[in-house]
Amino acid sequence: MSKPVIDNPLLPDEVDSLLVSLSGHRLLVPMAAVAEIVQQVDCQRDDQQPPWLQGWISWRTERIPLISFESLVGDERAMLGDRAMALVLYRILPDGLSQFYALQIQNFPHLIRLADDGSLQQVPLAELPPCVLMMVTVREQQALIPDLDKIEQLLAEVL
Repeated sequence: MSKPVIDNPLLPDEVDSLLVSLSGHRLLVPMAAVAEIVQQVDCQRDDQQPPWLQGWISWRTERIPLISFESLVGDERAMLGDRAMALVLYRILPDGLSQFYALQIQNFPHLIRLADDGSLQQVPLAELPPCVLMMVTVREQQALIPDLDKIEQLLAEVL
């Protein structure tokens, strides 16, 4: 059976994404979800929150939550170091909270342009970690595609 062809000039042939380094993982995040990369993070910790919620950062004129994706998927909590960075993401669920939140990252992300050329392959897993849509191989590197809806739902429950 052949693959259906969709001829729609509004759909992109390529999707710009970021390959984001974490401690022990890589994430593949679509650029459309990214508001900004913050190179130096000053986090105000909140010990009353779950371990995956590192605390709060000031970004532009807002106070937004900083999340440790490693903690969300069950790994050890990544500590904020002197070189901590954040990936500020747009929120898509309308729940009255801030329109943004941030993921703690380790290094400056790499831009990757994904096309329907076989460069992105799903890695079958028996069980996916929480907040992960799928694991993929992209240009010979394994990466997790985060479930941004699920992350936002968790934020709404906690905040």
